[in-house]
Amino acid sequence: MTQQALRINEITPLNGIDVQRSKAVQESIRADGDGSVARPEYRAVIDWQSGYETVATVGGGQSVRGDEPVAYGGRANGLSPQDLLLTAVGNCVAATFIGGLSAKSIAVHSLRISVSGRVDFRVAYGIAPGAPGFEAIEVAVDIATSGERSQVEALLRQLYPTAPIPDTILRPVPVNLLLDIH
Repeated sequence: MTQQALRINEITPLNGIDVQRSKAVQESIRADGDGSVARPEYRAVIDWQSGYETVATVGGGQSVRGDEPVAYGGRANGLSPQDLLLTAVGNCVAATFIGGLSAKSIAVHSLRISVSGRVDFRVAYGIAPGAPGFEAIEVAVDIATSGERSQVEALLRQLYPTAPIPDTILRPVPVNLLLDIH
């Protein structure tokens, strides 16, 4: 890539990403490894509505409705917890890939990530012993880019382990329950 092309990419967003801003964030993280940019705290507050329905509100003020499917006693007025988890995995992988490809000046023409898995509700409903969560999660990526196939594949395989949500699922992370009963 020529110096002129590099300068254009530094000024013009690539894949909707301001590459200069991304570099500034990276430098901020380097400069203060324990600061709020390097180690942000995320928070979600979930308020029960009725039945299985909930409203989750996150730090930015956005909200998401949760519910169970009709087949499980819900009214399907929101996303199930399983849908939310798969969505979190897919969104995180998309952000990781788009950010990394943009940093390498690779244009993305299309990206579709399909995330799926089976949950063992026999365990969740107390019918069988075992683990009630997903048995496995599959992440299928369909991407078209300006980069050479082998280069893009190598980069995506390098980027995948840096995606925070899949990483959180893959390693044991404590989930502490704090109760305040009135």
